[in-house]
Amino acid sequence: MNNVRFLHLGWVIAAAFIGISVAGGFQDPTSKIGVVDITKVIDSSDFGKANNETFQKMKTTREGILEFIDTYRVLTIDQAQRIRDLSLKPNPTPNDTAELERIKAEVVRDSKRSTELATKQTLTPEERTLMEEYARRSQTMNDVASRWFRELLGEMEGWATEQKLKGIERARASIQEVAKTQGYNVVFEVGIAPFGANDLTDAALKTMNAKK
Repeated sequence: MNNVRFLHLGWVIAAAFIGISVAGGFQDPTSKIGVVDITKVIDSSDFGKANNETFQKMKTTREGILEFIDTYRVLTIDQAQRIRDLSLKPNPTPNDTAELERIKAEVVRDSKRSTELATKQTLTPEERTLMEEYARRSQTMNDVASRWFRELLGEMEGWATEQKLKGIERARASIQEVAKTQGYNVVFEVGIAPFGANDLTDAALKTMNAKK
């Protein structure tokens, strides 16, 4: 479970048109055509920046949970679950934080005890039983970490997809507002018309940031 990786939050834009069209395409000589970098509008907006910041915090928290389990494999199921629950609470109380630190300290203590027993030449029956218990916990945590990795990764993917769709929707609305105000009939994404004039990106970004 080392080098845990999550999906990077990106904005994948597949649409050739932003959503403003004109009958007859280029045949109308009065058409006013613009271009826009919708990815820049989303990523550079206050909405996009806030999402990226939130994503990084979510990513760091989830990586921390998995890395702790990977480092200290002597957790019980109850300890692991409580660490996950407390770590993922959006607004933990001081008591929550104190409980989380207490559980982690207990796990670290047990891990040190496991290492001591592993290097001890002669074990008492009680110590041998404890070593066997630590070994069972380690195997269980290996399975738990693998399952949680998939679950937490799925959470991140779901959140990223939801925010991506919200960002596209907001950007499209802002672009349409700018195009309507400035009299544009057709707006292409800049990837479709990279050398097009009449770039509406900055205006659309400003409009999107104005919508709270």
